[in-house]
Amino acid sequence: MPLHSKKVGDCRGTERDGSKSEKWCSLCYVDGSFVNPNCTLNEMIDIVDDALKRDGRWFPMRWAARKQIPTLERWR
Repeated sequence: MPLHSKKVGDCRGTERDGSKSEKWCSLCYVDGSFVNPNCTLNEMIDIVDDALKRDGRWFPMRWAARKQIPTLERWR
């Protein structure tokens, strides 16, 4: 999920102190912790893909997100 979007704006999650996260988006990270800590990699890929579809993103961006998510720190 992009952390910044022209259409949506700032999509960063929040840290415990209310500051914006530099690593995680608002779909999965709020108040310094993961919204669903038991979420599997495949579930996260589906969540992000659905959000990108709702945001009107075309398939190339969704495909890139599917490839990038497994490389994120949370999934390594």
